[in-house]
Amino acid sequence: MATIVTSTRFTEDYQLYEELGKGAFSVVRRCVKKSTGQEYAAKIINTKKLTARGKVRRWPSRCKLE
Repeated sequence: MATIVTSTRFTEDYQLYEELGKGAFSVVRRCVKKSTGQEYAAKIINTKKLTARGKVRRWPSRCKLE
């Protein structure tokens, strides 16, 4: 289940690491929450590629790695 993150800058709270996968419009990278050390997977969407396809929801989300 994804959890919504309401931070102004993702990199203030999370450290990004290696790429786990990629698609036509996004890349998934491993990240770690700085305050807890908990690992997550962050899906980073390239909104420039999506502008021709319609509106994009503009909020980051995260999923816990198990």
